[in-house]
Amino acid sequence: MNESPINPLHRRRGARMGAEHGWYMPQQFAGLEDEYRASRAACGIFDISHLSKFRVVGNGALGWLEGLLSNRISRCLDGFGQHTFLLRDDGSIIDRLILFRESAGCFFLLGHTATEQTVLDWLHRHRPDGPLEVQNLTRRRSGMALCGPDCARILRRVLQNRELPPPMGIMRTMLMGEELMLTHTGLAGNPGYELFCPAAAGIRFYEDCIRAGAIPCGSETRESIRLERAAPDTAHDLRHAHTPVCAGLERYCDLTKNYPGSDTLHTQHRRGTPKTLAAVECESKEALPRRGNSVTDEDGRTVGSITSGAFSPQLGHGVALAYLLNRLCRPGTHLRIRMRGQSFPAIVRFTPQE
Repeated sequence: MNESPINPLHRRRGARMGAEHGWYMPQQFAGLEDEYRASRAACGIFDISHLSKFRVVGNGALGWLEGLLSNRISRCLDGFGQHTFLLRDDGSIIDRLILFRESAGCFFLLGHTATEQTVLDWLHRHRPDGPLEVQNLTRRRSGMALCGPDCARILRRVLQNRELPPPMGIMRTMLMGEELMLTHTGLAGNPGYELFCPAAAGIRFYEDCIRAGAIPCGSETRESIRLERAAPDTAHDLRHAHTPVCAGLERYCDLTKNYPGSDTLHTQHRRGTPKTLAAVECESKEALPRRGNSVTDEDGRTVGSITSGAFSPQLGHGVALAYLLNRLCRPGTHLRIRMRGQSFPAIVRFTPQE
């Protein structure tokens, strides 16, 4: 089991720890509602050291990645990032990535924990001959995400009033002899910033953020915020034969260029797909949807299954994502979710539009 470099501090602060896709990470500190309130109304800090982190360096990096990833990288300016997909030849999703372009010869890729080795193998398998280098930085960098209305103020205090990156931007800076990388994406499902530093410096900067006013938050809070926004997760919501078109994320795919899986996306764009990912909201406070729960129509016919679910402190009941028959994806459609041998009422909120 992999360990975050910041775990010794999490344990000292009494975090409830748990396994997360091969990593041992904090799930909860003060409790879901307190952490949720901090990340919505003040500043929550999340350990994201487990996210996969790659750097692609060398001549030809731009052209190679342009032919491998779904979005149009040449439209991304130096110092900025974009959402994109790495797809198999059949259009199914290997990982949903955030690509940051530092220059035409240097790119930083941020992906999901569960797909680290698969992405690395795929990149190496398709790497052309020449000086192009793919570096795996996952265990060499600690990472933390700050989100909430106070996150910019707190991060500036930690960074001694250094400039922060613009939305979807990336910057590097030196502080206390350590090279830091700052991004501005909101990885916890809320607008915010991310700080990446050498692994050994992770505890120092995490503590500095806490002293500046950030509240430690665990993965359960991150899941609640993510699912309130209907933000799909690679490991649960985008697995198996699902494509970006099925998931409602076609906007991150440029259909005017060729890359692995693009033929399938073209076909699905023209013909549609049998099911679409939709956000579902439970109408009973007693219902807490979990991955694998069956979704039925009001006549009891199975029409889909939950891919991920969590309790929403803001709404006071469960929220989830599920692939549903297209005719049932209209917002306001009434459904039922089967769990623990019972059937609970639910309603379609919207299809993912993050």
